[in-house]
Amino acid sequence: MNRKKDIAVGGIVALVGIAAIWALVQYAGLQASLLWTAIIGAAAWAIRSNVEQKREYEKLLADRKREHYLQFLEFLAGFLGTTDDEPVIKGQRPKQKKSISIEELRMWSLRLTLIGSDEVVNAWNRARNGATDPGESLSMMKNWGQLWLAMRKDCGHIDTKLGVTDVLASFVNDIEKSREYLDS
Repeated sequence: MNRKKDIAVGGIVALVGIAAIWALVQYAGLQASLLWTAIIGAAAWAIRSNVEQKREYEKLLADRKREHYLQFLEFLAGFLGTTDDEPVIKGQRPKQKKSISIEELRMWSLRLTLIGSDEVVNAWNRARNGATDPGESLSMMKNWGQLWLAMRKDCGHIDTKLGVTDVLASFVNDIEKSREYLDS
């Protein structure tokens, strides 16, 4: 509602400004070309300033999204990429899996709702609430792959040709046999 009000007020101000300039040109005999040059220059400066401000904001938000998504993918890679049967070098402690607390995951989720696109937030909710039955592992993988793709699109790869199977292939060796289901 405030946006409509702001647009209406801006329109009225613009009309009053144009009427005032028209009156100056008609009654005061000012040089029209000089006046119109000044008006067009001021309008161009205002528009350019606004566009630059929006671009800077979008760039800052995109950088923040990439950082946030990368943080999650690093957690996911650490969680999926380590095994208990990794060789232990004599004299060294075995590598610990990087654990993440529920509090960290909750805060990540809250930040995601602030900076993530609608598609990413919805995909996160599907992945988080997804299949818990071990028999539904393909459904769960599909949800996580869709989340990953949504993050990828939100980071600027809008026209990506990759599918769920393509992004999950870096973690799942035999994923090709499930391509038809996962990419549907």
